[in-house]
Amino acid sequence: MESTEPVDQARAKRQNMVDEAVIKFCVPSSVVGSVIGKGGEYVNECMRQSQTRIHLSKQQEVFPGTNDRICTISATTSDGVQSVLTALHLILTKIRSEDTFGDYGVRLISPSKGCGAVIGKGGNKIKSITEESGCKMKVSEQAAGLRFRLLSITGTVDEQLKAVALCLEILVDSLQDEYASQLRDFHGVGASMAQPGMAPPLGGLRSACREAVVAAQPTQLPGLPQVTATMVTTCVVRVPDEMVGSVIGRGGNVVQNIMKQSGSLVKVSDKQDGDPVRTVTITGAEANVRNAFNLVYAALQ
Repeated sequence: MESTEPVDQARAKRQNMVDEAVIKFCVPSSVVGSVIGKGGEYVNECMRQSQTRIHLSKQQEVFPGTNDRICTISATTSDGVQSVLTALHLILTKIRSEDTFGDYGVRLISPSKGCGAVIGKGGNKIKSITEESGCKMKVSEQAAGLRFRLLSITGTVDEQLKAVALCLEILVDSLQDEYASQLRDFHGVGASMAQPGMAPPLGGLRSACREAVVAAQPTQLPGLPQVTATMVTTCVVRVPDEMVGSVIGRGGNVVQNIMKQSGSLVKVSDKQDGDPVRTVTITGAEANVRNAFNLVYAALQ
């Protein structure tokens, strides 16, 4: 297990910065079971060692535009920040022990209002964070209707912890009590109920959803059985040709899995000469289409 010593040396003063410390970050759904452990054994041990409270969102509660669950670590000890970092160290180490997550990088959830302070004028703050911690860092774009952004941090566990400590200091200094209060009120959205426009933009990709049939309330007609008209939604996602393989998968296994999980019909257009963009068309009930869109987005990451 890697040491937390670099964090201790870098920001010892942070230990008494706040009486209550809290962070939220994304955890891939596929490793949540490992983080919790059999009968909650691992997460309980993390809480015992770090003197923190750790909460993982329900299966249907994810960060908008992803399939990732949300992990909350909080502490009210006199050195709350250090307690939170200790718990994060244990969780990151556990996640990175999984075969497919050896280079896992934490995606810290931050109130959008505080991201400007993290970036700094002309990017000077974020540059300072990366230079001091040795990690790489990226701030997600602002999505319409969403009050939070992701701070993606990659590097060794020690480098990530150091960067999180630096970000936390800036966010608390910038937002004061508002930082913790905003995080407490955020629990993600339903995996198949993400609000339109809340998913982070797909870089240069463009998507447009158009409703084909307006939902109708069940109507009882004389002499006829009750009939319910169901909303059918079509979502068209434009994907660069060189990336579409991630959506299709070997032998079509990825797209087949997306259809199976979401209950939607997903069709990828054929390659056209001279056209660098392919279209992924998703059709089905509105909630299913939203779920499929999130799965397509995750496949492109």
